[in-house]
Amino acid sequence: MRTGSRPWIAALLAALVLAASIPAAAATRVGIVMLHGLGGVPLGSANARGFVVGGTLIPALRRAGYLVATPELCYASRRMYDRAFTDCFADVDAAVAALRAQGATTIVVGGESLGALMAFAYASIHPDVVAVVACAPAGDAVSKRAAGIRNAVTSAQAAVDAGRGDVVQAFPETNTGRYGREDFTVRTTPRIYLSFHDPDGPANLEMELSRVNAPVLWLAGSRDRTQPGAPPDALNVDPRTTFLVIDSDHLSTPDVGTPAILAWLRGVVPQQ
Repeated sequence: MRTGSRPWIAALLAALVLAASIPAAAATRVGIVMLHGLGGVPLGSANARGFVVGGTLIPALRRAGYLVATPELCYASRRMYDRAFTDCFADVDAAVAALRAQGATTIVVGGESLGALMAFAYASIHPDVVAVVACAPAGDAVSKRAAGIRNAVTSAQAAVDAGRGDVVQAFPETNTGRYGREDFTVRTTPRIYLSFHDPDGPANLEMELSRVNAPVLWLAGSRDRTQPGAPPDALNVDPRTTFLVIDSDHLSTPDVGTPAILAWLRGVVPQQ
């Protein structure tokens, strides 16, 4: 049987060769760095008392296909102010580098409480961060102005001015724990203490928030006294930015907010 010529075969081969010569669009793999709160442990891990913050959120992010890093930071329970506020960025940098080594092409930064404030500060100077997930942002140097801390800030500034800024001493601190406000003492240097508590320093939430250009998801618990009931004026006007009040207390916000976080991320930073 005579088969004859088949010009469509040559055309198909030519098309395949042409397609192979065109660079494929890079796949989007989203990496998310989630930062824990003051005196905490990496989100999703149990502390010394067996309590976990982010135990629902972190596994859910991974199941959804995100690469997730949960670094221990310079204000963790076992490190407690061993670096100044902006020097903590080194911990975030290392987490971002690890995610990129795993194939992340897009970076989201988020956190809980002080970790959310740190995420704002980090994103404000890293334009490659495409979104911020803020669960119960707190730790603001302006809001932590109880008399004891206010006096300690004055004392720390005097020590720095006198050339004793790197001499370790005891300072008062406060945090929002499982049962409300917890006051305790930290040992650190006046210079480091000021970096977290000076209202004119880098731990000023409104200042850092005003510098963030990336879209923000702010989750505020209705039972959390640290949270505003309406979007802060400093929150950017990106149409993707969302302020959402949910039924949670301070520490449960990441887990209660997990469905909202996943839905928001799907709309803002879809993976390919």
